Amino acid sequence: MKTTKKLTFGFISLLLLGGFLVAGANFWKSSLTVHRVLVQGNTVVQANEILQLAHIADGSRMYDLDLMKIQKDVISHYFIKEVVVERDLPSTIRITITERTPIAMINAGELRYLDPEGVVLPHSVSSELFDLPLISGIPSDIAPKVGATLTHSDIWEALTILSSARLVNKEMFHLISEVRLRNGGDIVLYTADGGIPILFGRGHAASKLVRLETFWSEIVQGRGPHFLQYIDIRFDDQIVVRWKQPQGKSTLLPRS
Repeated sequence: MKTTKKLTFGFISLLLLGGFLVAGANFWKSSLTVHRVLVQGNTVVQANEILQLAHIADGSRMYDLDLMKIQKDVISHYFIKEVVVERDLPSTIRITITERTPIAMINAGELRYLDPEGVVLPHSVSSELFDLPLISGIPSDIAPKVGATLTHSDIWEALTILSSARLVNKEMFHLISEVRLRNGGDIVLYTADGGIPILFGRGHAASKLVRLETFWSEIVQGRGPHFLQYIDIRFDDQIVVRWKQPQGKSTLLPRS
């Protein structure tokens, strides 16, 4: 009997202790307030834009905030792709974002941006957005509404070329000033240096760009791009070049 009473008393003591701990924890949590909102991961979107979307008032109770709602409000910005909102106790809310990074411009009556996934982004004044190639020849039946995802095969071909150019190197990407679509036909690139047309064709973007980068750095930069009329890299094993006089007419350059 005494053993049973001791066990009962011990159990009740544990329950009371647990209750005190839970009550203490709840009281501690209810006393926590927000004194700082930390925004990280942004380069294009200004931090104050994100703070305005988050609607977190200084002094708000940490555990009264609905983190999912804050996430939903912040991700409504067109340039934001992903958002993680966390409590960083005792007094900080941390907002980590992943932005949509534009890779090209299009002209649909006014300038728009495209990210590598074909998402249409509004024109934004930012020091991070400049010197992007233009995708021209957009089919007239396409309405590039902000927030829409363009799935046209020609546009995807252009985005694949530009994404591959970024992977080759920064210089290769910035060599391209325009990607000209031709209604399902061979795509033509134009260089930023001299506006030289490059007959690119379709498909095998990465291998073509590697050959182009080698040819440009080893030959064109030595002779000068102003002597070029056009470059044709549609073929698998060679680059066809037409030089202006007096360099000659057409030259077949084997694959390096």
